[in-house]
Amino acid sequence: MIALERETSLRVEPGTRVEIACLSGVLWVTQQGDLRDLFLGPGDSLELLPRGRTLVTALEPSLVRVVDAVARPRAQRAWWARVERRLALWRGLGARTTAVIGPRAAVAE
Repeated sequence: MIALERETSLRVEPGTRVEIACLSGVLWVTQQGDLRDLFLGPGDSLELLPRGRTLVTALEPSLVRVVDAVARPRAQRAWWARVERRLALWRGLGARTTAVIGPRAAVAE
């Protein structure tokens, strides 16, 4: 666990694949090459892809858990792989849709 004071940051270097979990407080996550700003509250987690430098900034005193995503148990990685495949199939269905009825809901990524 890492304790971050308000307005202090944790830098994750490019090429590092980790999972960031917010145990308490509020975290602001910005990733190089990603235009989104992500916010994590207690109980939220995010797997960082090794695409570029990432800054994790505490907006208030926070506790952060950082876990090497590559070293996660094999069963957990297999479960995530199944989820990612299903999401890819689901997203592919939208590309083959010939008509949309009703308002289209925004999909959070």
